[in-house]
Amino acid sequence: MSKPVYDHKCENRYPHADDMLERQFAENGFSSGWAMHQKPVPKYFFDSHIHYCGPKDNTMQERLRACMSQWESMDTPREMVILNVYGDKRDSVVPAYASEDYWFYSETPWLTIDDIEEFLGDLPGEGRFYWSAWLDHRETNPKLIHSAAEAGAVNIKLHNAPVIELNDPYDVWLSDEWQDVFRAIDERGLPVLFHVTQRLPSSSYNGGGRNTYWKNGWKNGVTYGNEDLLQTFLTCCRRYPDIDFIGAHQLHIGWERLDELFTALPNLYVDTTIGCMLHLYDEFYDHDKEYLRAIFIKWADRIIFGTDSLWCGNDQNTDNMVLLKHQRFITSLDLPGDVLTKICHENMERLHRIKPL
Repeated sequence: MSKPVYDHKCENRYPHADDMLERQFAENGFSSGWAMHQKPVPKYFFDSHIHYCGPKDNTMQERLRACMSQWESMDTPREMVILNVYGDKRDSVVPAYASEDYWFYSETPWLTIDDIEEFLGDLPGEGRFYWSAWLDHRETNPKLIHSAAEAGAVNIKLHNAPVIELNDPYDVWLSDEWQDVFRAIDERGLPVLFHVTQRLPSSSYNGGGRNTYWKNGWKNGVTYGNEDLLQTFLTCCRRYPDIDFIGAHQLHIGWERLDELFTALPNLYVDTTIGCMLHLYDEFYDHDKEYLRAIFIKWADRIIFGTDSLWCGNDQNTDNMVLLKHQRFITSLDLPGDVLTKICHENMERLHRIKPL
């Protein structure tokens, strides 16, 4: 029987872990070839997109810590959790989402800054948990931005779902009132995580329904579409070049268009939520993988790991699986180690001025 010969091929296309390569030379190559298959792995994941869906009471910190413990066991020791925040507009903002028609918002409690400081306690100071302040589009209150920042918020979350469902103007973010809010965000140096658009067709692969949000919007008379919402968002990006805007769910547009937008807008980022999931029983088609791999390497500085998980609700095991599916997507692309590091935690830390672990 002939001796098997290892064909190493190209390290750029088939990267291996740095320590595996080091073994070829350390001790004159004593351990060369041992565990030869090992690929680069990220030191850890930083989940940039989680929603708190638990009760609004003094059990909040305990519940969050339980979820954090589960995420840490899956190599994700850092998280940014989105908390719905209200200020002066409580009477108009909070009751609007009490109906079952707006099930998602009825599952997420609305909190004051005082609530957050009381219920989170010392959790944000431990270097693992960070939070984003979700402002309703009617909460045009620059003071709330400053209060949130002083209370420890590292990010502002904006969402067009209520704009669609309530048939409010798609360009509400360009109003004079919102310019005051964006100036406060700019002054505080806070990135913005923005859910801008919502695809119409269903997405069975990741459990997404047909015409989500739009169904309620159409009932209420909506006549605009995703392109109108997207153009409003892009105008915000151009008006405020010093604000880093993170488009949730890749803005629900394809990578070819994102490639163009990344080139045009240096302050545009996207997260990997929902559109970047790979089932644990699944594999990429080769040509899909090659294209995605090229995109993720080219734009490694602009892509941020996140899952859009719902913490502290009734089905945490399902969200644990969501994390694993997002991790599998990233690790199955066979990306170089430096690219993995950027996407999995470094970009998130850089934008939010957080020291790496």
